[in-house]
Amino acid sequence: MKKLKWAAIGFAAIAMCIGSSRIAFAQSTCSPMAVIPLDSGVYHFQTDEWNSSAEECATINGTGFTITTANFDLPTNGAPSTYTSIYRGCHWGTCTSSNPFPIQESNIASATSSVNITQPYGYNNDAAYDIWFNKTSTTSGQPNGTEVMIWLNHQGVIQPIGSPTATATIDGANYEVWTGNQSTWKVISYVASTPVTGVSSLNLVPFFADAVSRGSLNPSWWLIDVEYGFEIWTGGQGLAMSNFSVSAAAGSSSGGNCTTVPSAPSGLRGTPASSSVVNLSWNTDTVPANCTVTGYNVYRSATSGFTPSLGNLIAHGVTATSYSDSGLSPSTTYYYKIEAVDAAGASASSSQASAITQVASGSTSSCHVTYSIGNSWSGGFQAAITIQNTGSTAWSGWDLTWTFTNGQAIAGLWNGTANQSGGNVTVRNLSYNGAIPAGGSYNGVGFTGTWNNTTNAVPASFAINGTTCR
Repeated sequence: MKKLKWAAIGFAAIAMCIGSSRIAFAQSTCSPMAVIPLDSGVYHFQTDEWNSSAEECATINGTGFTITTANFDLPTNGAPSTYTSIYRGCHWGTCTSSNPFPIQESNIASATSSVNITQPYGYNNDAAYDIWFNKTSTTSGQPNGTEVMIWLNHQGVIQPIGSPTATATIDGANYEVWTGNQSTWKVISYVASTPVTGVSSLNLVPFFADAVSRGSLNPSWWLIDVEYGFEIWTGGQGLAMSNFSVSAAAGSSSGGNCTTVPSAPSGLRGTPASSSVVNLSWNTDTVPANCTVTGYNVYRSATSGFTPSLGNLIAHGVTATSYSDSGLSPSTTYYYKIEAVDAAGASASSSQASAITQVASGSTSSCHVTYSIGNSWSGGFQAAITIQNTGSTAWSGWDLTWTFTNGQAIAGLWNGTANQSGGNVTVRNLSYNGAIPAGGSYNGVGFTGTWNNTTNAVPASFAINGTTCR
């Protein structure tokens, strides 16, 4: 299990270094616990070599540094040698100047950071943000709230604290989410699925909102410090970062903090895009006063009427009002719900939407039906139907049949005639839309219907002209 730099053995060393950090350091150092003010003290560089006696030297330039000497050699299943980094905020009681922190999580209006990194191959290290929240607005020692780590890049066989529990999509990038606990604080780590060598104005707020919604971060806790650097197990020479910056701002104190979760999102719709992709979209809804929706959680199930849970969470922190779900099976019905997240937490889940993926390319099925529920409301809903002729013979007319199993009823249908007896429904073409060539389709059929406000399952199967199809 990976241990991090705040082990008890490092406290005294950190404190001694902090106590002497005001003396003038050269811009090159081999001190294992150096703290050097940068940019008139707006940032601090720290070697923070807390778990090794091997020599490490660094050259500091602007708001960046290069490790010029390092040959660490620690087991990758234990603690790293060092977290050589630059920070803005208060690290174990030593604060940078012109400091925007502390900010209570629920009142963070903005928080962004930029950095470029260089990682020579052949080492075991991570290039990561280390962001600290404390339960109170200050601390002179180990923060006791949450440590949020964002691994933009890493090499070797190292891993974060805890275990992988989910994946998240934040600002269009995919992350593996690890959660765990240390003795007095929580740890949540976001490991980039596609490593990068730098970020420009990375928005940190969605990461915090994601951590809140997972129960890893309390909105009442205080952001006190943003750090970026390298945790190193082996090697290290040549690791470098440049152009590091952090900016943050609190919301208006007169406006109050966000204390109310959003309402459940509305208008969730699922549209099949292929045999393996369903595109989801939903409405932008009004949010509570003093709040901003920072992202959406997307859930998927093979079962209608499901309850959203971590086990069926497929995307987290989605910042758009749309999502493309890929890697699905052909001719299969999928069910979806979403939640909106603000600083106070996650909303109730939306009404369920569903979609049937298209038939696989080369399938011998002669027809395929796409049935998607768009808007739904108390007692009513709207559905759209696409009919595909996947066979080799043209149709001169079509009868579409299915069975409702949850008491649904068609109220008004367009571009067809409907006959319903109990749950059995037949929809027949009109004079102008009956001809569908081989390989062709018609997507104009739709209807409004009624339902029981509990379950509105997509029919399990459809048939056209007596032939079962999906």
